[in-house]
Amino acid sequence: MRRIFLVVVLLMVFAMLGVLVWVSNQLGGIQRQRPAKIQASGQFQPPSPATVLTAAESLLAGYGDPTTPPIEDLRKIQHVATGYFSLIKDARHFPIGGNEDFSAALRGENPNREIFIRAGNPIFSPHGLLLDRWGSPMIVHPEAWRELSLRSAGPDRIPYNDDDLVLFPTGTSALGK
Repeated sequence: MRRIFLVVVLLMVFAMLGVLVWVSNQLGGIQRQRPAKIQASGQFQPPSPATVLTAAESLLAGYGDPTTPPIEDLRKIQHVATGYFSLIKDARHFPIGGNEDFSAALRGENPNREIFIRAGNPIFSPHGLLLDRWGSPMIVHPEAWRELSLRSAGPDRIPYNDDDLVLFPTGTSALGK
């Protein structure tokens, strides 16, 4: 009698495991996010709505949208930076010294190994640098721990001239040199 009871219990356990695996596979079949693409015109094409975004990628929604002022792109990146510094408390081994460091940190090269923006996102160049809406690498200048100034070279793609966009850690912005 004990043997039959043991066999029945084992069959029930295996049946429950089978159901769990089946449910897991059904949920795993949900389409994962495809990175957004840059159109030939240099504008960003947002990812399809059926995709799962990270919190930082959600903050970047509308990045590069020609109907919004370009300074809004810098503000979106600054919001991502604020989120990054809120979660990453100790970055002694991963200091932010510029665009390359900041981009790597956002892709997961940080003490927590937290991915804020996936590597395939069009906000990154093929070399992994943050890009402005015109496709130029962003100039990331650390002012202090947790404080970054962001500079876009502007539509002429030449940095440090009159059409540059600059966003300071205080949230104030400036144009030009």
